[in-house]
Amino acid sequence: MTTVAAPGTGLWITGNRLGRRRLLTARGRIDHDTAPRLVWVFARARSDEPVALDLRAVDVADGPGTVLLLNTMRRLHARQRELIVVCEQASLRRALDRSGLARRFELFRDSDAVADLPMPTAAGQGAAGGAAGRHRLRASTAAHRAALLADATLAIEERHGEAGLCLHDIAREVATSDRQLQRVFADFAGSAFRDELAAVRMQHGAALLQTTDLTVIEIARRVGYRQSAQFAKAFRRHHGVSPTDLWNTGGPRNRMRARPGVGPSAPGPTRSAVA
Repeated sequence: MTTVAAPGTGLWITGNRLGRRRLLTARGRIDHDTAPRLVWVFARARSDEPVALDLRAVDVADGPGTVLLLNTMRRLHARQRELIVVCEQASLRRALDRSGLARRFELFRDSDAVADLPMPTAAGQGAAGGAAGRHRLRASTAAHRAALLADATLAIEERHGEAGLCLHDIAREVATSDRQLQRVFADFAGSAFRDELAAVRMQHGAALLQTTDLTVIEIARRVGYRQSAQFAKAFRRHHGVSPTDLWNTGGPRNRMRARPGVGPSAPGPTRSAVA
């Protein structure tokens, strides 16, 4: 077993074996200060070694903490192609469901059920993921870049609804250069800025479809798309289901018995999704 601590911040991450999988167990508080440690540990996870996350002992401090945890998990899943998550917290499960991430992960309440699961048919593409797979970084450099990714993630979260949002806008907000931020996304997120922005927009799109009576056209605009057709195409590619299908199967009302005048293309109220 290996243990990684976030000094002075109250977050510990242990690595162990669970059957043929790597089990990463997080204990403690997840917030803006501790999230970069989570980013660093997840970025070092081998992409050819299936991973299970045990989050039962974490305390997600606030909204930003939830945002950082969800997006770090999303990036790990993108490299692994499969991600098993063990969590009991109702609030975290709701966040996973609203964002659409619950459709991608396998969720369990107890790690005992994970050990005997069959291995995935195909793991990631390389022997290691993220920064550790390409080159070694000095500890201070790694910590700085992981913190930059956390700041950039929160900036994208705050500004994802701006149709013209670009890399330069976020780099300027987190006080770094475009080139440095591109490198941060490549090393620690395993993606480019445009992919990160699209993923955040799709998470918010899923939440709005499930928690409001807004139309697809209105939701597309709220998450930064000028054309609803472009939003719908990106949504289906990301979530594997159309916005209309998701709208029909979830949300604050039984949409299988939708009220007259309320629907994916009809005008709707303008209340926001639950964060």
